[in-house]
Amino acid sequence: MLFLRKENHPGITKMAQNNIHKILIANRGEIALRIISTAHKMGIATVLPVTREEARSLPAQRADEVFLFESSNLSDTYLNSDNLIHIAKKYDADAIHPGYGFLSEDAGFAANVQDAGLVWIGPSSRSIAQMGNKLEARKIAGKAGLRLTKALSGTPEYILEKHAHLSFPLLIKAAAGGGGKGMKIAQTSSELKNFLKDAAREALNYFGNETVFVEEYLKNPRHIEVQVFGDQQGHTVHLFERECSIQRRYQKIIEEAPSPFVNEELRERLTADALKLCKEINYHNAGTVEFLVDDNGNHYFLEMNTRLQVEHPVTEAITGLDLVEEQIKVAMGIALSFTQDDLVISGHAVETRIYAENAFNDFSPEPGDINFIKWPEKRMARTDTFFDSPIEIQSHFDPMLAKITSWGHSREMAIKKLTASLQQTTILGVTTNLPYLREVLKTNAFISGDTTTQFTSVHRNALRQAIHPNGREKTNLLLAAYLVWITFYRKPYSKNLFSALGHRRWNANYSVIFNEIPCHLSITSLKNKTIQWKINHQEMEFLKVVSFADNYMTFHFKDSDHHISWHSLANGELMLGTGGYTYRLKPGFLLQENFQIVTKNTIKDGDIVAPIPGKITSIPGSPGSEVSKGSPILVLEAMKMENTLSASTEGTIEEILVGINEQVKAGQLLARIIIHQPENAHQENIS
Repeated sequence: MLFLRKENHPGITKMAQNNIHKILIANRGEIALRIISTAHKMGIATVLPVTREEARSLPAQRADEVFLFESSNLSDTYLNSDNLIHIAKKYDADAIHPGYGFLSEDAGFAANVQDAGLVWIGPSSRSIAQMGNKLEARKIAGKAGLRLTKALSGTPEYILEKHAHLSFPLLIKAAAGGGGKGMKIAQTSSELKNFLKDAAREALNYFGNETVFVEEYLKNPRHIEVQVFGDQQGHTVHLFERECSIQRRYQKIIEEAPSPFVNEELRERLTADALKLCKEINYHNAGTVEFLVDDNGNHYFLEMNTRLQVEHPVTEAITGLDLVEEQIKVAMGIALSFTQDDLVISGHAVETRIYAENAFNDFSPEPGDINFIKWPEKRMARTDTFFDSPIEIQSHFDPMLAKITSWGHSREMAIKKLTASLQQTTILGVTTNLPYLREVLKTNAFISGDTTTQFTSVHRNALRQAIHPNGREKTNLLLAAYLVWITFYRKPYSKNLFSALGHRRWNANYSVIFNEIPCHLSITSLKNKTIQWKINHQEMEFLKVVSFADNYMTFHFKDSDHHISWHSLANGELMLGTGGYTYRLKPGFLLQENFQIVTKNTIKDGDIVAPIPGKITSIPGSPGSEVSKGSPILVLEAMKMENTLSASTEGTIEEILVGINEQVKAGQLLARIIIHQPENAHQENIS
C-alpha cells in the first residue's frame, strides 16, 4: 500500500474551490456502484437515475436517492444530456460524474454541465474535444513529438480514392469513436471497399459522425497504455502502464499492471510521451494515453481516453490510490496530494472482464436471466459488479457483468489467485466467457507474458477446443450430478420433494431429459453416500458423494472429484454449473411443453430467427433475391454489438418480416428463405 505525504507537495491547497455535497452519477452498472462507494467514503451523497428494470440493482440500493427513467431507450436515458442535467438540478446535486462510456467523452455534455453551474468530474471540455476526434488527436500528438502510424480519413469514397500510399493491412475505425466499436481490418482494396460502408454506418449509429479513419495496421503489436492524472494547478503525473493486449472484437478482456513486456527504459519513454501530450493540452483529471508497441519496443500513439478506464482497478492495486477519489478532489480544485517521486509500483495485478457472451460462438452476446450467482472470496480478489442476486441481463446495454481483479507480490502469484478466483465464480443462467478466461490463464503464452493483440486469433483453435461445452463435460457426469441432487435434496418446492416428484420417485427410478433426450436412471444400491446406479439399464461406475449443500455438490466419479453448482427453478427444472457452463436438465415429472420457447412447426429450414433480443440496424437482403449460404440477410444490434444474420442455405428470400430500427425478441421470425432443391430431388421423390 502506498502512503502519501501531503505536506511534501509544493502546490497543495488547503481549501477546495468547489465544495461537493451531492453527485449525480450519469451512468449505470458496476461503475455507478464504484462511484457511490467512494463518494460515501468521502461523505458525499449520491443520486442515481435508473431504468425500471434496474430499480432493484445494487447501485440503486446503495445510492442515497434514485430517479426512475420512464423509458429504457438509450436516447431517453443515459444519452439524454439535457435530461441528466435537469435531474441533477432537481435533486440539488453539485456535480456530475459520467463514469465511462455513454456521455463520458462528450465535450458538449461536459460544457453544458459547467454552464448549468455544476461541477464536471472529468477533464476540460476542450481536452475532451481535442482528444475525442482521432484526427485532431493525431495532429496534437505529432506536434508534441509522439510517433504516429500512416493514416487517412474522410468519407468512404475519399479513402478509396486516396489510399494507394498506405500499406495493407489497414485498420478501419470511426474518427469520432472509441471502445473498439465498428473497427475492422482490411487486407485488400476489395475488403476495404466492403468494410468502409459498414464502418461508416456503425460510426454514425454509435457516435453520430460517419467520418471514417484508416491507418496502417501493425501486424502483431502490444496494446500498452499509460494512466495519467493532473490537477487544475498544472501538476501532472503518470501512474505507470497497463498491458491490455488480450482483446476480442478489439475490446479488452484481460488487463494487467505493470506490463510483463515493459522494461525500465521503455517505461520511461512511454510515460514521458504520455506526459508530453498532457502538457500540450493542459490536461487535468484522469486520462489514459494508449500506444501500440512492436516487438522491437518501438511505440506509436494510438489515442487518448479522457475519462476513467474500465481497467482502472489494476492501477489502483499497484499504487494504493483510489482514482475516483482523486477525480473528485481534482474536480473540487484540490491539488494532487502526491508527486511523481511518491509513486512506486507495488506488486502485480491482473483483471478479467466477465461478459454475458458465448466465446464458443464468436463471442456473441447472451442476454437473459441469471438465476444464481456466486462471486469469489474477497481475500482472493476484488469483484466490481452491479448485482449479487438473480437479475435479468438486457440487450440495451454492454454485456459486461463484472470485473475480477487479483493482486500479488509477483505476477505469478497474481495469476494463481485470479485462476482460483475464477474457479470460485459461478453464474447460472446466461452463457458467459468464464470458460474462455479460465483457459486463457492456463496457456503457456499468457503465463510467459507473450500477450499481443493477436493473442485470441493465434490461440483461437486451441481455446475453442478447450472450451467446447460438449467435449469436456460429458453427459454421464451431468446425469450423475442429477442423481446426486435428486437423492440428497430435501428442500421443498411447495410441500416436499416427494410430492413434487410423484410416482417417479417410487423404487428409486427416475427419468430426466437432457438435450431433449429422455434418460432413465435407477439406483441399485445406496450405502454411506455411495451410489451404485444405471443409465437406461446400463451399469455405471459408482458415485461417492463427498458433500451436498445449498447450490453446491462434490462427488467422486470416474477417478475424479467433481465440484458442481446447482440451482432449481420454481418449475422444477434443474440448472447445473460446471466448467463455467450452465446446463439445464428437465425432470421427467415435468411436462416437456413447459420448456418450449419456439413452436417447432412454425419455423422451417432456412428461416432466419433472432438468436437474441435487439434492434435491426441494416437489411442487406431483399425479397425475391437469390442468396448463397453465408449471404448476409439482416444486421441485428444487441449489447452494443452488431451481429450479421446470414443465410444458412442456398435459396431465394421469400419475405423479410421486419424493418430497420425495429426492436425484435429472441426467437422471433425475421425472414423466410425458399430453399433451392437439387435438380434430381423431384425425380427421387416420385420414385
